[in-house]
Amino acid sequence: MTTVIRTLLEDDREGHNILHEICMGIYLDGECYAFAIALHRGLGWPIIGLINGDIIRHTAVQSPDGILHDARGVISKNEFAAPFDIVPPHNLVEVSEEKLLRDGETNEIREASIQMARKIAEAIWPKLPWKESLASKVSAFADELEILCKKHRIWIRASFPATAPILAPSMDDEGGYILKPTADGLSFTIGRYFR
Repeated sequence: MTTVIRTLLEDDREGHNILHEICMGIYLDGECYAFAIALHRGLGWPIIGLINGDIIRHTAVQSPDGILHDARGVISKNEFAAPFDIVPPHNLVEVSEEKLLRDGETNEIREASIQMARKIAEAIWPKLPWKESLASKVSAFADELEILCKKHRIWIRASFPATAPILAPSMDDEGGYILKPTADGLSFTIGRYFR
């Protein structure tokens, strides 16, 4: 068997929706640059800036098929500028990460914001083609752990829910591990499933 990985949307639609609301509150205006950089790095898609005069007013990324993605998710070019009271025609141009640097912001603060944005984006939109996502890393780890468990006939489990995990002898009917997102969507729990 292989590792089964669940998503926040599958397991906790309300938690998913709350995380998305938090995402929009943080990354729609003000921190949109961190969100766009996170998506750009994680997906390899170009960053698109909404230009108002000589100011980059908002950012998103653009998929290979031309669709824009920001903290709201998929967004049309007409809706893209709506929250910022910019009337058409909209001036959308590709911008580099360097153009989005903020005066006085340290590299550490900027990178922490970008990393958090990526974790949140991966939890909200797990089906996007992420490069080396947390989910893919956790799944690969669990797959290797399963091989080790079968070899030694020892599995990780909890005696009771919410207790520390233990190493226990195989019951010979383990199918593998199942990974479920935590309530905040930013990490995963691990448990056995049976054949």
